[in-house]
Amino acid sequence: YESVKYVYDKNIMSNITGTTEFRPDIPLTRSMFATVLYRMADSPKVAYKAQFSDVPAGKWYSDAIIWAYQNKIVSGLGDGSFGIDQNITREQIAKMLYEYANVCKYDVSAKKDLSSFTDMKSVSKWAVDYMKWATAVEMITGKPNDAAKTSFRMDPQGEATRAECAAMLMRFQAKYGK
Repeated sequence: YESVKYVYDKNIMSNITGTTEFRPDIPLTRSMFATVLYRMADSPKVAYKAQFSDVPAGKWYSDAIIWAYQNKIVSGLGDGSFGIDQNITREQIAKMLYEYANVCKYDVSAKKDLSSFTDMKSVSKWAVDYMKWATAVEMITGKPNDAAKTSFRMDPQGEATRAECAAMLMRFQAKYGK
């Protein structure tokens, strides 16, 4: 609740378009997360440039994705598309927040050994350093494997829900003071 309230009050994340619902348990898409970062950067002016096959001018996410691409925060899927409707994974969030922190000139040198997580081998090779950083700054704290909370997993390729994203963003902003 506190995380959802925080991102809502800061106008980082809002309700689902056309409703008064936040829907904390639905997955967040890549276009939604790019928009979140864009709002955190105070929505700077962007000159649209066709960069991805699925990002036309004038959509609610267009400026956010182009801004994030121009700042090297995001990249496409390798086929010329951004994947606007593709649900974002926890390791993709770690990458984008790390790159956003770089743009903001925050210290991103922290790294944590991932061996305490039971699913450390499921982290994509490209995402290892991002996940080491995200766990070191406690943006990603892990999901319990059992009711007793004796072991944890990162769930790096799991789709992040809106509530999980809100918690990560609140932790990120608590760490970096914005």
